[in-house]
Parts: sequence; structure tokens; C-alpha cells
Amino acid sequence: MANNGSRPVVLVTNMETPLKGIQKLQQKCDVIFPSTHPATREEILELAGQVDGIMWVGHMALNGEVLDRGGSRLKAISTMSAGMDYVDVEEFKRRKFPLGYTPIVLNDAVADTAVGLMIAASRRFHEGRLAIDNSQWIGGPQWMLGRDIKGSTVGIIGFGGIGQTVARRLKGFEIGQLLYSGRRPKPEAEALGAKLVPQSELLQESDYVVLAVPLTNQTYHMINESTLSLMKSTAVLVNVARGDLVDQKALVAALKNGTIFAAGLDVVSPEPLPADDELLKLPNAVVIPHLGSATVQTRDNMAEIAALNVLSGIAGAPMMLRKPQIEQYSFGAKRPKLLVTCSDMPGSYVDRLREKCDVTVCSGTNRAEILRSVSGADGILWLTADRLDGEVLDAAGTQLAVVSTMTSGMDYVDADEFARRRIALGHTPTVVNGPVADIAIGLMLAAARRFHEGRQKIAAGQWEMRPQWMLGQDVPGSTIGIVGFGGIGQTIRKRLQGFDIARCLYTGRSRKPEADLTGAEFVELPTLLRESDFVFIACPLTTETANMINRETLAIMKPSSVLINVARGGIVDQPALVEALRNGTIFAAGLDVMSPEPLDPKDPLLTLPNCIVVPHLGTATQRSLLDMFTITANNVLSVLAGGQPVAPYRK
Repeated sequence: MANNGSRPVVLVTNMETPLKGIQKLQQKCDVIFPSTHPATREEILELAGQVDGIMWVGHMALNGEVLDRGGSRLKAISTMSAGMDYVDVEEFKRRKFPLGYTPIVLNDAVADTAVGLMIAASRRFHEGRLAIDNSQWIGGPQWMLGRDIKGSTVGIIGFGGIGQTVARRLKGFEIGQLLYSGRRPKPEAEALGAKLVPQSELLQESDYVVLAVPLTNQTYHMINESTLSLMKSTAVLVNVARGDLVDQKALVAALKNGTIFAAGLDVVSPEPLPADDELLKLPNAVVIPHLGSATVQTRDNMAEIAALNVLSGIAGAPMMLRKPQIEQYSFGAKRPKLLVTCSDMPGSYVDRLREKCDVTVCSGTNRAEILRSVSGADGILWLTADRLDGEVLDAAGTQLAVVSTMTSGMDYVDADEFARRRIALGHTPTVVNGPVADIAIGLMLAAARRFHEGRQKIAAGQWEMRPQWMLGQDVPGSTIGIVGFGGIGQTIRKRLQGFDIARCLYTGRSRKPEADLTGAEFVELPTLLRESDFVFIACPLTTETANMINRETLAIMKPSSVLINVARGGIVDQPALVEALRNGTIFAAGLDVMSPEPLDPKDPLLTLPNCIVVPHLGTATQRSLLDMFTITANNVLSVLAGGQPVAPYRK
């Protein structure tokens, strides 16, 4: 390719490379592209001999053949990736040829994807969506229980930039232990609270195993039948590195057989994955189409660094490498009568109640059965979300002294009627804060990074290999808005400590003294909606908050913003949300709650690629269930023993 000799010529191998990188090159070079998209290897090889530098965008083999065809004119190549498994690095070293890449810049985006996959897999997002689509939303306290992150052991294989960023993201999640394995100790590990252990020990002890290691001859299929058998049956495997680290057939077998609990995969083998692959048939596999670095900011930064690498290489300069217990109570000679309104509870916990009480357990959650069974009860453990009102209290009789729900939200309870009759009322706040906040963060990441849309693309055979395909929204540098800064809202803020957000706004009935400690700013709702990149709904459903998010308030939000609702479905005007998602008024939504519940499988929400919907799984973890039941039982038993609920509800 001829030029006037004054400006170098650079080949960019993909015409959809972000403009930020192209413009950087164009300041000092003439930039050319292949004539076809996607480019053929033959054309790239032909053009390689006509240029001074190449920005290599994609995962086509980069090897001696390219260097041979480039000849003496070609001075520098930079990839636009962190992983280099498709590059013959040894050949570049042998020839002492300048080679750049783009590490570090994508650490944040990939780490966010890893945490999102941890939550999506452990909290059964994909399986939950399947249940909704197939009219199998059953509900019940023990339905669709997932795994907790709080108190867990997280093992990271590969503690480089991405692994360390995952560790920082987990600071706010109150994990129990952080392990890592690798070739050598990392000096950064101590500050992150990470412990170096052999890989076998990491696999045996970890509740979550995150793969963040390069693909090499040594790491190929490092996760196989043998190593999977070392893992806990409750463990979750997350891979954001390379698909060939995992023996996929062995993983499919492990997921089918219950060898491990679930997997979250951003990378697979091959890529694109065939739409009929066995992996896509598994309810406990969350699979997205290699979206790890797919945010606008990350891809822009990668393109800019790759461009600077090429410019430096051409100039001969160095390239840039930038647990509660049921208490013992005394009731004297009396054995109180208790009603437990749902049988879907661990038998051992109900047996604890039977030691000192006469316990009736309803076989299901049918209101008619509950009303028949409640007569004569001294205390009720109300384990359903059915209306708790005067009708129930009348059916129970005047001896009823106490009722405790097993929820934090109380919008289905006539609290005024309890106060009028002076019947003690308990609930289970606080204990749900962690798991609900986890779901909120998972929905934020899944919606922002287009998990559902990505899965649809895979299933439809539409996986494209383009730099600007399926770009999502960044969390680092963003403004977070939390509507309702109570226990759940504050825990969401805590979870975000490791995400490098720029600002946190909150709104509610009044300022919260706790907010000052977290750096959160109190603003009015319109300001929060106008300025936030991510809006979390974490407030109670009341007459004031019903349909708070509607056509008018959605119109205030940024077109790039993401709405997350983990409170109550009635807070959002659902038809208005559907319209906003369809029209691009907002970028995406992540919903754990909706209206009605269960949601009709034909609901328009479920037709939207930019809406992540899970079937009210906010508190659905084994630990949360047991903790909530324990507090519910203690609320009731404490009152019957002459005390007060341990967690009284105050309107």
C-alpha cells in the first residue's frame, strides 16, 4: 500500500474497533481496514506486508506466518486483549518483535462479570427464569434455595490483576475466607486477606471457585473429572478466563450428577458455542457469550491502549503495559398451641418447637386450611405471603397472643388491626439484608452486562465475534442511586465497596445518620433518578410508594441507566417499565419482584431481552431460611414465655 512516506500506515483488523482507538492512530498514521467483515485471514496476511503496524483485534491465530508476511516493513503489533493464548508469544520473543496487549484495563469489567456470575449461578437465575417461562413458579419457603456468599470460602485460581480485582469486589460481601492458588505468593494478597494454598486444597475447601488464570499447556483442562470430584457438592464454579481451562464434558456430567451445585461461565469451548450444546440444556449452568470486557468504557480503553502500543512500537519506544439458634423458653406446666402455616420447613427445626409446644403444621399454604387450623392457637408462625388480617385473628380466637411473619416486608399485614387488638407482631428484618443485597448486586451486573440477551444470542446461534458486540454498562465510575436506605439499602451500599463507584445517592422519608459513614448523599427522588446510572428500589410498598416508578419517573432516568427492584413489584408500574425498556428510555432492568406473583409466562416483561427476571429469590438461601425460621420461632416463643418479640414489627 503506497503512502507519501511521511506517515506510517497501520492495519486495524476489525472495522468495528472502537473509534477512540482509531482516532488515536489517525493523529499520526494512515489507518486501513480489511474490505470484508469479518475479515478473512487471507486478506489480513496480504495487507500485513503493506503496513508499518497492526492493531490485531480478535482471536485469530497471531503467529510466525503473520510476521513472515509482514516482512521488514512491519514494525509493531498490539492485540486488543489480555489473554494471549492465540498468540505464539515464543515466536515473537525469538524474533525480538515488538508485541503489545491490553492487560489491567479490563480487570474491572471482567471482575464484575465474575461476581455477577457467582450470584447468578448460586442464586439460580437461569433455573428461576425457566420456572417462570414454564408456569412452574411454585413459591414456598424451601423452593429454589440457593447458596450464600456471606460467610463462604471463595477460592481464586490465578491471583493476577483480574483475580485481585475479584477479591476487592468481594470486600463488601462478608465472605468467611479468601483462598488463592498460583505459581508463587503474591505480595498483594496480604492486604486483600487472601491465603495461598495448593490448588487441591482450594478446590476441597471453597464454596466458590473462580478461574482467572491464563490458558497454557499446564492449565489446559485443569478442571476435569478428577479435580471436579474434589469440590464440594454445594460449590459453584465460575470461569471468566478461557473455556479450555475446563473439560466441558466433565463439567456437564458434574452438573448433571450433583458433583457441584452450579456453574457460571463467560467463556466456553468452542466459541461461539453451538446452540444445541449439552451445556445449554442444564438449569444449573449460567452461560453468557464472552462478555467479560464488553462495556463501552472498557472496550474504548482497550482500543486506546492498543493504539498507543502500536504507535510506540513503530517509533521504537517501549509499549504500554498498563448463626442464630432457637432459644430455650419456660412455659411452666402449660404447653402452648402453635400453628405453623406451611409444611415446607426443615423437620428438625419444627421438632425443636414440639419439645415444649403442641404444634400443628398446615400441609400447604391454602388459606382455607389455615383458617380451619388456626382456632385455639396461642401463637402463629406465619410463613406465607397471604393476607394476614382481622379474618385470621377472628378465626384464631381471643387467646391468640402473638404472630410472627417470616419476612421483612409487611405490606400484606394489617398491622393496625394487630395494634388495636394488642396482639404482639414480629417479623424477620436484618437477617434478609445480606441475601437480598446479593440478589440486587447480581441483578445489577446481569442486567448491565446483558446476561439474558447473551444467553438468547447463544441459543439462537447468533454469537458474533465483534469488538463492539453486546456492549454493556460499567459499574466502576458510575453513580448509584438507592431508593430506601434501610437495612437492605445500606447492605447494598456495603456490597458496592469494592466496585469503585463514583457516587452513591439515596432518598427516603428522612436522612439516615448511617449514610454519612458510607459517603452516601441524600437527595430528592427526581435528582436521584436523573443522575444515577443504577437505580436500586429497596423501600417498602406503601400507598405512597405504589407505582412510584412510572412513565413520568422513568422518563427522568438516563437512557443508559439500569433499574433494579428487590423490594415489591407494586412499586413499579409494569406496563410503563415494559414500554421504557422497549423504547430505550432506560438501558435495562433487573427484577426479583413483580406484579402479580407468580408472573404469567405470557407477560410482556418476559419477551424483553434487556430485562433480567428471577422469581422472588431474594431470601432464598439455605442459611437465610434457617435464620429466618429461627427468629420467627423466637418471636413467638418469647411472647408466650412472658417476654417481647425478639424482632417486633413497628410500623
